[in-house]
Amino acid sequence: MAAVPAFKAANGIMNPPTDEETLLMYIPEDERAHEIDEFIKTHPVAAELRLRPEFSESRPHLKVPESFKSHNLTAGTLMGPGRLGVPPFVWSEKGGKSLVSITYLGDELCGHPGIVHGGLLATLLDEGLARCCFGALPNKVGMTANLNINYRAPAPAGTFVVLRAKTTKVEGRKAWVEGHIETLVGEGEKPTVLVEASALFIEPRQAAVSSILTKNNITWHEGLLRHERNTLRKQRGFTIWFTGLSASGKSTIATALEQHLLHLGLAAYRLDGDNVRFGLNKDLGFSEKDRNENIRRIAEVAKLFADSSTIAITSFISPYLADRKIARELHAAAAQGNDEALPFIEVFVDIPVEEAEKRDPKGLYKKARAGEIPNFTGISAPYEAPESPEIHIKSHELSVEDSVKKIMEFLLEKKLVPAVKA
Repeated sequence: MAAVPAFKAANGIMNPPTDEETLLMYIPEDERAHEIDEFIKTHPVAAELRLRPEFSESRPHLKVPESFKSHNLTAGTLMGPGRLGVPPFVWSEKGGKSLVSITYLGDELCGHPGIVHGGLLATLLDEGLARCCFGALPNKVGMTANLNINYRAPAPAGTFVVLRAKTTKVEGRKAWVEGHIETLVGEGEKPTVLVEASALFIEPRQAAVSSILTKNNITWHEGLLRHERNTLRKQRGFTIWFTGLSASGKSTIATALEQHLLHLGLAAYRLDGDNVRFGLNKDLGFSEKDRNENIRRIAEVAKLFADSSTIAITSFISPYLADRKIARELHAAAAQGNDEALPFIEVFVDIPVEEAEKRDPKGLYKKARAGEIPNFTGISAPYEAPESPEIHIKSHELSVEDSVKKIMEFLLEKKLVPAVKA
């Protein structure tokens, strides 16, 4: 039974309730919540929207699994008495063309006494405008790239408000949206516009993978929890992610680290170009798009190794900050029930490009300088150095042995590996 919470959480993400089901899920906890809920349900604006066939009604905040709500701002932290009151009602036009939502703003959401905090209004607009355009994007999801806010009037606490948004332009993975929040008023009354916004949303490159999983009804099945597997295998699984320029020495250090861990009796496995580029990723080239996909696949495989209580060691240039961030977030999102997220240790093997060129064991820099190798990192393609790696190794100043020692000291300090008995 220990795996049930993890199963419910994962299955809640992969198989969320339908729009229709969310309308039946909410049960008010007290009389005030019941009053707020009924007021929105029966308001003329809501009644008019239900009559329009191009709109579908839902309460999308109820699609967030219960175990995730403590990590969600509007569906968890801000929901409840004195705050958002009840899950908002949302009407979405087909094709991501427009959206209308009705929300209650309680008296605990104030920046000044009696006035709702402007940051909350910006959050609601960010979320509402994004949800508006999802239906217009190829895989129905997007991330905020730009948000411009223009405050028009103070928003009194204890107010019902309407958010109205429309998608103004769509180009591939990009969507532009405009919208505003206004007071909810009776028939014949003119609402007050409280705040306006315009935004740009971009669909992540990895969105297609999630879409495939959902469309094919792939579900998560309960099984052994990670802490149980770690106990049985007598070690923790995690990922050590080496990144750096070609010829920085990262593969040499990674190989030495793998050997050291194996000699200590720990299960470890190294992923590099030799066992990935010629197998799993042999269909990929070296364009930016292919390099992004190469790193995404490696991150997924490393996560599986780490989840199996194996120490995954990856040694790839992985030049882009965004791709390494995705790899880290994959591990962070792998929490199961009471299990912690999978540890992700980024090791920046730092070397000046001039020093790397001097080493150049494969003659790649020379070929890149001659124009024989396009998109070569450090010469004709960028390398975005880590901003805050767990471990920073200057390989032109530190030996391989001392580099491994530095990594092991970090792993011991974080209790990721057992102390070696003298």
